[in-house]
Amino acid sequence: MVHNHPCSRVYMQNDPWYRRLTVEEKENIEPLLQQSHSSDEIIMHVQEKYNKDITRIDVKNMKAAVNKGISSRRDIFEFLKSRGKLMEYYSDEPFRNSLTRICFATYEQMELYKQFPEVVGIDSTYNTNKGKYSLFQLLVTDNFGRGRPVLFAWTRKEFKRDVVWILDCFRQIMEDTSKTESFIMDCAQAEIAAVKLTHRQAHIVLCSFHVCRAFCRKTRNPIVKNYLCRLVQCKRRSEFNFYFRVISRLDANVSQYLQRRWMHRRQLWAACFRDNVLTFGNDTNNRVESSHKQMK
Repeated sequence: MVHNHPCSRVYMQNDPWYRRLTVEEKENIEPLLQQSHSSDEIIMHVQEKYNKDITRIDVKNMKAAVNKGISSRRDIFEFLKSRGKLMEYYSDEPFRNSLTRICFATYEQMELYKQFPEVVGIDSTYNTNKGKYSLFQLLVTDNFGRGRPVLFAWTRKEFKRDVVWILDCFRQIMEDTSKTESFIMDCAQAEIAAVKLTHRQAHIVLCSFHVCRAFCRKTRNPIVKNYLCRLVQCKRRSEFNFYFRVISRLDANVSQYLQRRWMHRRQLWAACFRDNVLTFGNDTNNRVESSHKQMK
């Protein structure tokens, strides 16, 4: 028989029949499919044990077949409660007895917070489901500098009372949040006011990226924009005063805007006024933003 392609192991490996697992083999790796989040780990296990070179797509398809879907709200909530703590809030708006807020943390996340409670990042993103609910995440930074989520919450709105409810749930679920020294967040007034109300002992650090972006929206002059970002990031107060004087000479409108809206709370966003604030070197909530992008 004459083949119109080279007959080699490489071509055989690419054939689905060659790498297909038997029913018994699938049953043996089912616990690994349910527990492991690494496709590479599953691929290596199958290669070592069964001498079959499966692909990432094969792993994805097997995970989809193993994981059973949950359709009803009751089943979903029972599943979440079996993994951690779940809190719900019902309101009469927009209709009677409607679920408007959900807060959830797994037991692993609760233990993770106890290990790294000092600095917590908080941020929200909108339109994460068909009901257009906002998703809030609270993250801690581990020993490797990675952002690790410790709490999820969904709300219909992002008002102060919604964020206060989330942070109250955070205290109840974690049982003790007094060791949290700093909250890193963007410039949302609802989040700032809620943290001041629920965690008065903690410092508030506004994300330097969001602050710079808010400043730069007030001018088109690239030189002024450069000095505005320096104003946020400089480490010495003498530099801060110098940059502010330069900005005042270059653009009086921007200077008035800063004095009216930002200078009275410069300890929240200016690095040189945060000498005694613990941040672990992180002055942005980019870790939360990155997690939101992966979800969307």
